[in-house]
Amino acid sequence: MTLAPDVTECEALLASIDTGRALPSDWYTDPALYRREVDRIHRRAWHYVTHVGELAEPGDQFLWQIAGVPIVLVRDRSGELRGFVNICRHRGHPVVMEAGNRKVLQCHYHGWSYNLDGGLLRAPRSQMEPEFDTSELGLVPVQTYVWGPMVWVNVDPGAPSFPEWIEGMPELMRERGCDVNEFVHAFEHTWAIDSNWKVCQDNTIQCYHCPTTHRDLCKAIVMDPREQILGIGGRYWIHHRIPFHDEYAARLTDKFVPGEPWFYYYNWIFPTTYLQHYGRGFDIGTLEVLGVDRMRFRHIVFLSPGTPEEELSAGHRRLVVDTTIQEDVEICGRVQQAHAAGIAPPGRLLPTSEFLVQHFQRLVVEMVAAR
Repeated sequence: MTLAPDVTECEALLASIDTGRALPSDWYTDPALYRREVDRIHRRAWHYVTHVGELAEPGDQFLWQIAGVPIVLVRDRSGELRGFVNICRHRGHPVVMEAGNRKVLQCHYHGWSYNLDGGLLRAPRSQMEPEFDTSELGLVPVQTYVWGPMVWVNVDPGAPSFPEWIEGMPELMRERGCDVNEFVHAFEHTWAIDSNWKVCQDNTIQCYHCPTTHRDLCKAIVMDPREQILGIGGRYWIHHRIPFHDEYAARLTDKFVPGEPWFYYYNWIFPTTYLQHYGRGFDIGTLEVLGVDRMRFRHIVFLSPGTPEEELSAGHRRLVVDTTIQEDVEICGRVQQAHAAGIAPPGRLLPTSEFLVQHFQRLVVEMVAAR
């Protein structure tokens, strides 16, 4: 596959996906294709970055990177949350070196300083330049959106807004009993995964593998596909509704009524994040893409304000040793090794059971091919 697959190649690949063929292995291993995905997908999509607790006060600053783009999030004096590319407009040095609380953003390299709204405040010796115009040298903005306790970022100012990206999903979640505005950040944990980001998403967005891979999870939720509802909510999001086994639901919540189903709900936002809920807060699983075969996976839990500290500590301890996540980490590594061998033909999907994987892989190809 070349750096820029032509229209004919992409159309042929889309037709192959429609007949049940999976992406070829080079889409998981080719550095040139990965760079194309970075440019055409990750730098044009919405990603979960952090929670609002990290940016509670005016002057608070938070650092992150999205697909190699360094960003700084700030809370300005009016209380608005803003985001910028963390690169000085002078000679390319990072402006903010570490998170904290400051009245201005000052570059360590030559002392150029910026207001919290990103505008250039001062450039030493610029008064000696008669045509120096500070209004043209503000930090490059990125799109930000606060959804409940979550902060989402898109580095492309021309991309669809976050509400457009997930249109209909917040309403569906509320109908299913989850209003994200009711919860705050509780705890989280991170895993390193040696695989391409798509290996993880191929695995995550459906549970066809669960009966043979996740025995503990199967004790909790019903694996009969006839009892599950899976759907494509929009171009950039999907959803699941899967019932719990009654005996597990009874231990999970005091709201369970015998004889009435209690559901696990899963919602996935292209390209890197899922949200799941089942009557007690909600969780996020999100990827930080680092290379063609490297990423970090973060699992973040949001619970009601005032949740007792001992409950938070116990929940974090359980998360760190979560068997389902560890099983998925190991699966992704093994699948990546198989793709790296470069010998197997494209896999054969089962469209009835794996139509969400087809949807995901089609979207990847369509965005890579886009101009």
